Amino acid sequence: MFNYIKADLYRLFHKKSNFVFYGVVFALFIAVVIIARTSVEGRTPFAEGYLELGIILLTQFFPLVFGIQAYVAVYTNDLSANTYQNIFTNGLSKVEFIIGKVITMIVYLLTTFLSGAILYSIMYVILLMIEDGSFDFESFKNLAIVSVTIFLGILGYATVANILAYFTQNSTISVISMGVLVSGVILQIFNLISLFTDKIEFLREYTLSYHMNEATNGMMPTILGGEASYSASFLAWGVALIYLIVASVIGVVILNKIEIKEGK
Repeated sequence: MFNYIKADLYRLFHKKSNFVFYGVVFALFIAVVIIARTSVEGRTPFAEGYLELGIILLTQFFPLVFGIQAYVAVYTNDLSANTYQNIFTNGLSKVEFIIGKVITMIVYLLTTFLSGAILYSIMYVILLMIEDGSFDFESFKNLAIVSVTIFLGILGYATVANILAYFTQNSTISVISMGVLVSGVILQIFNLISLFTDKIEFLREYTLSYHMNEATNGMMPTILGGEASYSASFLAWGVALIYLIVASVIGVVILNKIEIKEGK
């Protein structure tokens, strides 16, 4: 299993398109910060708003862009190439495969988060030096909590999307599933249904999207200078981990039941 993880990570960290993607996104972020800083220069300290910008980007932008990209990079390669059968006939068990993919996703996503955090922190320090401001440790603590919530949420969404991916063995369907999950479409569907009937409204609280949304709502008051509520975030962590474990077990069951397509 560890050889498979090592090979998968080597593939990911030597794939030029990944570097191009993150290079473009990070360059756009720097450009947005520079433009925003220039537009408010002389009127208000931008460093304070910069921290709130981080929370907005983490909750609204990060899951859709970085979450889906990480899912595509880690999980769809084997689907697109129909290499499942080759992997399993080379001695890797279904359990080892799923655990290996989860570990690979954790490492890849953690690298993404840390890279973004380093860039974000450097920009913040530069802003403080320009504006002669003081470091806001409380806001950085809030950012760290939001980061962990989004990180675990993406992992939970990815393992759920894989249930359909393993069943269909279709990369397009799996990516669409991931997009639907991270965009909160499931929660919106429940909200629309609740306008007509409240009989299934209780099911919302069992969805990861609901708890991710509650966690976001609990942290948003910090943008307006209010107090943050951490309980919803901690609950979302637990729900995400439960989703990760349960979905992984279901994935093993599905892989053991279905007929694997011929490898190339």
